[in-house]
Amino acid sequence: MSIRIMVVDDSSFSRVILADSLQQEGYEVVGEAESLESLVETYDQCKPDIVTMDIAMPGADGFECSKVLLAHDPLAKIILISSMKDEETEAEAKRTGVLGYLQKPAEPELLKRVIEGVMSPDTLYKQLEDWGVGVFQEALGQSITRMTKTIATFSESQCADKHISQGITIVIGIIGRYSGSMIMDFSQETAAKMAEVILRRPPKGQEEIVAMCAEFANIVGGIACSMLNKKDQSFSLRVSPPSVFYGVQTEIASPSVQLRGMYADTDFGRVYLGAGFKKGRVLWM
Repeated sequence: MSIRIMVVDDSSFSRVILADSLQQEGYEVVGEAESLESLVETYDQCKPDIVTMDIAMPGADGFECSKVLLAHDPLAKIILISSMKDEETEAEAKRTGVLGYLQKPAEPELLKRVIEGVMSPDTLYKQLEDWGVGVFQEALGQSITRMTKTIATFSESQCADKHISQGITIVIGIIGRYSGSMIMDFSQETAAKMAEVILRRPPKGQEEIVAMCAEFANIVGGIACSMLNKKDQSFSLRVSPPSVFYGVQTEIASPSVQLRGMYADTDFGRVYLGAGFKKGRVLWM
């Protein structure tokens, strides 16, 4: 069965050249789009395995188009094919979540290599997916026990693409061979009780409570990444500085990462933990 490809480029000439090259390599070109306006509708109609995306387009560029498409379908496989390719655009491509990046004119052999790499089974990611939830749960349980001398029990994990904050939410980015996110969420009451036990005194104010939540989440994320790296060093995972949200009811969404979330029932109240990674390898040519 041939691989189905959709071509996105504002230049009709570029679309023809790329489509001809793809067809000569045995791929099936099932759709074309020239702008953001027709992108999602065409994608839904032709259901491609891969989308090739130009960067320089009027209105919404290839990065914005990729973000919209990944928000619509987090499993979309996107390969950038553009005359532009430098450190800045490569960094933006990685942040966006595309899986491959080729510079025009795309040599047929390189194009084929990237397409086959994107479509081939990623066994290492499958291992990360199998281990991830259990490892993050273990890291949270260990941290609660070590820092508060109490034991938590956990609900069964479930997939979720968004979470409504209980009051204080910490979001931590995970970087490495695969990028991902970890969300930890506390009610104000739970956070205050935990802070008092960890500090061994009443917290001095809201700032100290929030700081405790951020550091606690950072510790859990760091421990989980270390545990996963011990299972396979090629993950090379590490955490980025936490982002903190509190004070108003907030909906936390992660459109490009499929999160699995669970609740830890503690002596202080419920703590939410969600974690997930982006699927697919990044192939730059």
